[in-house]
Amino acid sequence: MKIPQVLTIFFLATTALGVEAGLLSLAHWQKNRYHQRLSEQAEFSLRPPVTVSGEFDNAATVALTNQPDPQNPEAGRGWRILTPLQTASGTLVVDRGYTLPRIAPDGTPDFSFIHTTNATVSGVFQPYPQRRGVLQGPDVTTHPKLLAFLNPARIVSQTSGVYLIARTPSAQGVTAVPPPLAAPTKHLSYALQWLGLAIAFPLMCLFAALKGRRAYPR
Repeated sequence: MKIPQVLTIFFLATTALGVEAGLLSLAHWQKNRYHQRLSEQAEFSLRPPVTVSGEFDNAATVALTNQPDPQNPEAGRGWRILTPLQTASGTLVVDRGYTLPRIAPDGTPDFSFIHTTNATVSGVFQPYPQRRGVLQGPDVTTHPKLLAFLNPARIVSQTSGVYLIARTPSAQGVTAVPPPLAAPTKHLSYALQWLGLAIAFPLMCLFAALKGRRAYPR
């Protein structure tokens, strides 16, 4: 066998092994994400409810955009209303619930329906989401008060590492229901897809090699 042929075979074999390793890694990653989502759902369901009292800073209200309707996630997208609550122990951001987008005639977000100031709110604490991956999108969309990502620095200057997801209504027209948790089954589906590709890829390589030998016999 000539040296160029050996190098070609070595290159193709190395590439095939790299692709196979990548497919198996992706399947393993999605399997881990599946179990992580299951753990998050179980942990969220066991959190004890808490009740806090204070004064809403309605002027600092923002909306987290592109959020599913908690009562009908397939129906469409809307806003999660977020307002700082001044309590005796500090400032706490409260997710007051879901509402349909409301835009004023001048094109700015309309929060005029937010009237409650002094309030007692019951709900569960939730850690702020963390950015994942290298490519990270912007925090805001078309307006500073319309968030694409829940970054507490866009709402208050100082707060704790958690916010409160309200279960009691504190604003007219806002549904105080926690957002639906991401379905873990999609990660299991992705894992099976990557695993299927990992199984099919060596068979495809073997078929291509046998076909090549028949087309170019020694």
